[in-house]
Amino acid sequence: MSKVLTKQVQNKISRYFLKLEGQLTKPEARCIREMTTGILKTGTVLVNKIATGICDTISLSQTTKRFRNHYNKKDFFMKLFRGHMNSVKSKICHGDYILFDGSDIQKKYAKMMDGLDYVKDGDKGTIGLGYWLMNVVHFSKDQEMTPLYNKLYSFDHGAKSENKEVLEAMGEVGAIINKDVTTIFDRGMDRPICRDFIIANEGNFNLRLKKTTKLMYKGEEMAVNKISQKVPLFMKLTATRIQKSKKRQLVYECGAIKVQYQIKGKMHDLWLVVTKRANGGYCWLLTRSPKDSIVEVIKEAFTAYGFRWKIEEYHRHIKECYNLEDIQIKTFEGLQSMLAILTIAMSIIYSSLSSLHTRLLLESGVKTLNKERMYELRNFIYYKISTIIKVLLANMTPRLSFLNQIHLLMTDS
Repeated sequence: MSKVLTKQVQNKISRYFLKLEGQLTKPEARCIREMTTGILKTGTVLVNKIATGICDTISLSQTTKRFRNHYNKKDFFMKLFRGHMNSVKSKICHGDYILFDGSDIQKKYAKMMDGLDYVKDGDKGTIGLGYWLMNVVHFSKDQEMTPLYNKLYSFDHGAKSENKEVLEAMGEVGAIINKDVTTIFDRGMDRPICRDFIIANEGNFNLRLKKTTKLMYKGEEMAVNKISQKVPLFMKLTATRIQKSKKRQLVYECGAIKVQYQIKGKMHDLWLVVTKRANGGYCWLLTRSPKDSIVEVIKEAFTAYGFRWKIEEYHRHIKECYNLEDIQIKTFEGLQSMLAILTIAMSIIYSSLSSLHTRLLLESGVKTLNKERMYELRNFIYYKISTIIKVLLANMTPRLSFLNQIHLLMTDS
């Protein structure tokens, strides 16, 4: 195992916290640093296990109590998110992408947790107890990914509607990340309130539409599935998907046409990009693009929406590698704060350590490459990176108070 590489990982983590600590008090900064390191080291969001993964001179129960005193503070999670976004905003450049997506956390057996609601399991399509989740993730032009904002919401704790949560997330992110970026939304956001807000905002965006959504085409209001029949699919683009370690080339026929959308009497000029896979259905992307030519508009929309699958992998990653759905915190404020701390830990994995990813895979001494092929260095590597970081951070000093007690017992005997 490379001690030099371990030291470089620790330095990268420290540099992130140097930026974040300016947004927090010293006790808060210490708590967040320790909890984040504990999550990275133990691979869990269970507070007792996180506490065992840090060096402390007090008992385990006192450590967890100290953590609780911070993460249960009112609105502490928003303080963390704002501090986090201020810490990473220098990485976000004009022309980058920010993706907004809704998800869920299932808590099938935790019937006494605060704020539980009936939510739809996005993986199984069933309804069960849990929490709604709003995710915001940044993608650079080089496809580097940075989690920005993950907020739990419950209708028992002030949430009015999913629409309001989407608009609040856009407002929070936009107030701090004041850059000319392209925002990306799946068709779950294709509702009149959200759609009107996105379009009226005048920024570049990419919104997948439902087939019944109506737009203005040549002065006539028509559903997009009717408009798409008039769009020539003159261009072919290829997307690469990897399933079960095998590459699949998916070819899409694409076209685009200028349309309009009316909000309070004002017409907005937009593009409708239409894609269709061989033997597959249509996909409709409404976009305001920074590009001018029809070919560049299609390529830009195709590239932007291609980031959509990565956020699905991100959801699976935090649920499987960090056992997000096992979270056990009594208060709703504490749950939100823990999710904010997990977001910080994931930002370190995905972004702060990005320059070390290849070296971690090849030089750490931890076997994570199944076939040692080049494509394993380019795919969704973050499961492997999480495993490597757990191993590298495992060689931390044990809990000092426990060792001192053992020493005293041995001396007395």
